Amino acid sequence: MQRNTIFTTILITSVCLILASCSNTKLTSSWKPANASALATGNKILVLGIIREKDIRLRMQMEGFLVDALKAKGYNAVSAYTLYGPKMFGNKEEEEVLGQLRNSGIAEVFTISLLDKARERTYQPGMMYPYSPFWGYYSYMYGRIYDPGYLSVDTKFFWESNLYDVGTKKLLYSVQSHSTNPSSAADMGKAYSKVVIKNMEKEGLLATTK
Repeated sequence: MQRNTIFTTILITSVCLILASCSNTKLTSSWKPANASALATGNKILVLGIIREKDIRLRMQMEGFLVDALKAKGYNAVSAYTLYGPKMFGNKEEEEVLGQLRNSGIAEVFTISLLDKARERTYQPGMMYPYSPFWGYYSYMYGRIYDPGYLSVDTKFFWESNLYDVGTKKLLYSVQSHSTNPSSAADMGKAYSKVVIKNMEKEGLLATTK
């Protein structure tokens, strides 16, 4: 019995580790104005990652995949890193930045902000199943002696994206989500862009492509 219990523990742990290695991005909330309409495909959208400089690769991936996803829907999207470089707007004032955006033909700005990155520890108990009096209880408790459970550590990234109109300065759309245990920056960027685009389509913010 001990050998079977140990084997079961190894199998369950392996499956959990495999699942944990896959990026899991979930939308937590979104907002749009009551009178919101679909974005014009002719407009130029700047995708701007607001992420620390030391995480420049993450910023490039997050911007890049959202740009690709918007382009696939027929939009003229461009990465802020590609257009302006890593320093973006430096210490410029608002009107100077808005002028720079207008000179670049930018109609909307789609920001991607990393709100927080956290590591969460969770205790996963060993075998758990219903048991009847005595023998079921004995079997359960005996197996638990050799199956004490394990501690899992999840890494979560909390994201927020806002879409602004450059001309009116108004907020057109906002979405919040979190990504758990991404295997890479590219994996997270791809998963994030899919979740955001799907929600925008649901909210009627993207024009229907023919």
